[in-house]
Amino acid sequence: MEPAEAFFARYRDLLARERAAAREQFEAARAAGAADAATPAARWQVAETTTLAGGIAWSFAPAGGGEAEVPAGPGDPVRVLPRRRPDEPIRGLVARRTRRTVSVVFDEPPPWPDDGEFRLDREWDDTTHQRLATALDGLESGRGRTAEWRRLVLGESRPRFDRPRSAEDPRLNAVQNAALARALAAPDFFLVHGPPGTGKTEVLAAVGDAVRHEGATLLCCAPSNAAVDNLVARLAARGLDPIRLGHPARVHPGQAARTLEARVEAHEKARVAAALVREARELQRRADRASRQGRGADRFGEARASRAQAGRLFAEARSLVRAAEDEIVADAPVVCATLTGLSEDSLRGRRFDLALVDEATQATLPGVVPALLRADRAVFAGDPNQLPPTVIDPEAARRGLSASLHERWQASCGPDAVQMLEVQHRMHAEIMRFPSRMLYGGRLRAHESVAAHLLADLPGVRPGERTRVPVVFLDTAGRGWSDERPGGSESRRNPAEAERVASEVRALVEAGVAPADVGVVTPYAAQVALLSTLLPDERLEIDTVDAFQGREKEAICVSLVRSNDEGEVGFPSDVRRMNVALTRARRRLFVAGDSATAGCHPFCAAFAADAQERGFWRSAWEEG
Repeated sequence: MEPAEAFFARYRDLLARERAAAREQFEAARAAGAADAATPAARWQVAETTTLAGGIAWSFAPAGGGEAEVPAGPGDPVRVLPRRRPDEPIRGLVARRTRRTVSVVFDEPPPWPDDGEFRLDREWDDTTHQRLATALDGLESGRGRTAEWRRLVLGESRPRFDRPRSAEDPRLNAVQNAALARALAAPDFFLVHGPPGTGKTEVLAAVGDAVRHEGATLLCCAPSNAAVDNLVARLAARGLDPIRLGHPARVHPGQAARTLEARVEAHEKARVAAALVREARELQRRADRASRQGRGADRFGEARASRAQAGRLFAEARSLVRAAEDEIVADAPVVCATLTGLSEDSLRGRRFDLALVDEATQATLPGVVPALLRADRAVFAGDPNQLPPTVIDPEAARRGLSASLHERWQASCGPDAVQMLEVQHRMHAEIMRFPSRMLYGGRLRAHESVAAHLLADLPGVRPGERTRVPVVFLDTAGRGWSDERPGGSESRRNPAEAERVASEVRALVEAGVAPADVGVVTPYAAQVALLSTLLPDERLEIDTVDAFQGREKEAICVSLVRSNDEGEVGFPSDVRRMNVALTRARRRLFVAGDSATAGCHPFCAAFAADAQERGFWRSAWEEG
């Protein structure tokens, strides 16, 4: 057992390494953008201004027309600089992006008119790293329940497990109900091990539903916004009324009405704040007019006084909005947020009876600490055989930052701490068979509703080999379809393989499969870009393996990319990511790859051998 002092010192060092690596990556990307003299980020004009309850939004469009290209997405901080006054930049947050505009929200009115041209630069955001470091400090020094969590994390004490309660939810199968009963009875924590398609999020929602009927308060969280939104939807479907914290631009549109911002808009204090902002905006316009009309002392003094008064009104409006947020969150029995969002000011000192953490195996150990600091009990759901936490620094990953607390507890606390879900409701039994045998001890079973379903069973889909065979591994060995690195990129692509995968997708669509039911998955961003060019239909989803975590499609086409004489396997050697790639399909899985290259790794060699043994292997040579 690692001593407490050494444990916390190690994790502080790992977080510092990861922060430095992230900063280096950010600066390199910014330098690459600055080196491009033609970047549109240098010339923007304000297309529209919008008054908000707690601030103001300016919508920027490229000064020369065309599409909006700025290296920042919703929720990212940006620095806005007027080209005529570059020494007066201010910070804002990107609220939304369209093809033609970028909307930026400011807490205070910019100190310059909204005419002229501007530059938008993405800013380094250290918020997440600071929050994780603060949470780690809190775990080390905390008392009461926090001290008990510390001993459990360090392994100094063992978790308690009471006799499972009597609990049965009609929406769950027998194994899921067993997980529900054990989770409800655990005084400290419980782990739900959910292989692909087994319904771990539904089990979490059932736990939340059960404890809410007993009057408990719930904190529901996950590492990503997509996972939080999925959990919010499951809770709402059970009649609960969760509040979704987080930047509205990062929330799924279907959950927009549940955001804290939407709740605040209906609050009386927010209506007063909106009136103050309108008044402040008018004062700002008056100051802008005074600045443009002359340079005399009177004009300058008038403009300065108007801007000062506008600033005071904005500050008062923000204070009212924060007060409304405090009141809403303080009374909310169910609050949902990303794990890093648990440190937001809107939560203040709020504590909860139970924390539900979905996709817990995708979070670093420090990443889940904010949830433990705010709850008396916890239920984690995840799968150590799927995507690990994202860690940029290789040394930090090697020294333990890429291992989740879910994994740590599952390995050290024994079978009492975990329930594996064994019935999956996604994949045809033949799609499921290989990952079940290799990673789950053969314990996965396909529910009868999906065990034999095929593309040919879908309305409007014509029968044929592509729609009646659930698995195909297209072996490209010997074709000379080599992978390559695009100029200046660290990513990889394989043009010939991309063409073949594109033809497969086109054939599926021609057979009647809806484009929205087809997903194209590949490990490399360069291959994503190439496939997107070959398959421009916007209804098709083409993305990386990581982006498809938690997703599913009726048909999935996987491009492994790597094919070379050196036997450099690359991505396919990552068993957990390969598992994700192979388990997104419901009715048809098509995998294109070079067995001579990928086969240098035991897992990939086993997949090729398994496909051949079961009659699912095809040679690219057969196509001429």
